[in-house]
Amino acid sequence: METASLAVAFAIAGLVALTLVFAGPATYEALARDTPFAPATFHLNDRLGGPRTVAIPVEGLLTYHDEWLAYVSGRSENAPGTGTGGPVFTPDEYAHMADVRRVFIGFEIAAIAGAVVAAALLARASRRGKRASLILARDAAIGAGIGVAIIGIVAAVAFDPLFLAFHGVFFPQGNFLFGPDSNLIAMYPDAYWSGVTLRIGVAFALSMAVIVGALTATLRRARR
Repeated sequence: METASLAVAFAIAGLVALTLVFAGPATYEALARDTPFAPATFHLNDRLGGPRTVAIPVEGLLTYHDEWLAYVSGRSENAPGTGTGGPVFTPDEYAHMADVRRVFIGFEIAAIAGAVVAAALLARASRRGKRASLILARDAAIGAGIGVAIIGIVAAVAFDPLFLAFHGVFFPQGNFLFGPDSNLIAMYPDAYWSGVTLRIGVAFALSMAVIVGALTATLRRARR
């Protein structure tokens, strides 16, 4: 039970931290250029110009992405694209992103709680001796790494069903389904989500592997 609890704490804290890392502009720009989905076609309805389509280059997409990231992560209260020319995104898209903000902030809080739980479990194990805490951390890292790797393999072969299942759990109101003219979908196509998910999963699994290797080496040295 102790090992499983620590593995879950590692997974939650680590995955949220890596999500924040790979949600940054560098990953977005790389995926937008390499996939590619930039320039993206936006459908606008200006108050003065009426309906029109605009090709948004990667630089413009990065601006919107930075603003969306600041909004959903709780660093800003303002959603992007609400200037004097009229909203860039639809009311349904803004409503969904408001839900994303609530879920994202919830995960951030859970990550902090996971880090606290991990520290408490390791501190308790250390009272049984340094070796006990090292073994606990190693075994939990193995469990977390294997668990995330399994999910990553499933995502690699069946990303769309997993993506829909995730949204169905966290957004049961069902406001995450948009039409082909959605600017939000143009900005965040499946190629973006699968690319980010792959990077997070691989980085987490490698991080756990490094931790396991370091702890195993430390335990071997301690036995000599």
